[in-house]
Amino acid sequence: MATVKIEERGCRGCTLCVDLCPVEVFEVKESEPVASVVHEDRCIGCLSCHYACPSQCIEVGDFLELRPFHRIEGHEALIRRFLQAQPLADTLSEADLEEAASDVAARLLALSETVVETIGKGYRAVGRRAGAVAAEHMPEMYEEAGLESVLAAMQKRFAHAFTFDFALDGARATLTFQPCGLCSVVEGAGEKVGEAVLCHLFHDYWAGLLSAFVGGRYTCVVPVAGSVCKMELTPSN
Repeated sequence: MATVKIEERGCRGCTLCVDLCPVEVFEVKESEPVASVVHEDRCIGCLSCHYACPSQCIEVGDFLELRPFHRIEGHEALIRRFLQAQPLADTLSEADLEEAASDVAARLLALSETVVETIGKGYRAVGRRAGAVAAEHMPEMYEEAGLESVLAAMQKRFAHAFTFDFALDGARATLTFQPCGLCSVVEGAGEKVGEAVLCHLFHDYWAGLLSAFVGGRYTCVVPVAGSVCKMELTPSN
């Protein structure tokens, strides 16, 4: 049976866990400003509460975690034959791509501002959590063994958007972006590359990704940022 715990000192009483839980595990009483676990035996381990909690103070344990081993990219040719239709990506013009890039940039900047307004100083934890969640939708990475193989697979996965080279020093990895895919977005907003909230979220997103793929916990520092960005990912003891 899954276990559910709330760290009351972190709870804000936002009721997101109450609103999202499909089996009504949680409750917020009028006499108390924090959520409480009232039906732990109902928990199905969907982790909706854990991912939604802005304070990250809900821990779910003793559940079976299943990974989605689908292969959309790998079956692209089969899907094309089945649908007998040209993929939309092949019909996009340069103007379409520029419009899409502008739209994505605006949404990313708005998202970063919203995260800070909602979470406050602890916003970087959202980046790491986003990386961990996104990792579950990249099943091919879990088939790689070792840090070097995982990074090589990430090079392929993020080609063009976040093209990078990497060097290893034991379990430590240095990634070099020339430049990072967010560089123009941050500069276009008049912010300094490497210091913008969007940059911080991205750095921790990658730390979350690598931590999930390798099976450890990595921390991230960025000693060089600009037209060339260097990201140092180091395993935590």
